[in-house]
Amino acid sequence: MSLNKSQLSMLSIKSQQGSVLVIAIFIIVVLGLLLSALASILNSSQQSVSYEVLGVRAQAAANAGMEAGLYRVLRNSLSCNRITDDTIMPTTVLTLMLDTKSTGLSQCSVVVLCGQRPAVSGSSATYFILNGTGTCIAGNNQLTATRVIKSEVQR
Repeated sequence: MSLNKSQLSMLSIKSQQGSVLVIAIFIIVVLGLLLSALASILNSSQQSVSYEVLGVRAQAAANAGMEAGLYRVLRNSLSCNRITDDTIMPTTVLTLMLDTKSTGLSQCSVVVLCGQRPAVSGSSATYFILNGTGTCIAGNNQLTATRVIKSEVQR
């Protein structure tokens, strides 16, 4: 018994029906893995940019606090506690409020510590040390930046 051309083509088509399904499933799985990897890369990139922006805001808050604290010490003659030569950290807390409505420092705070000691024995100069710490919070993330200013003032 011999098979004609139409019977042979029907046998050929029936033997290939499942292979297209296997290829389609393979392509769907590979594309799904690629999309998942791309989503993960985008998420980590977005989080690192968020940390960078939050860090810059914390630095800006610390800088603003330092400038305001130095202004208050030098212009308003705000007295800071005297510290000894071996003391590193200032002890006087300066109360400063950030204007969070008109700046990009919403959800940020700053703490400025001030200390003073004579600059050189026999000199009338005063050596001020200001330590500002800016903290910004966004969601579950909190970043802190610290700045130090040391200034010698002759009055």
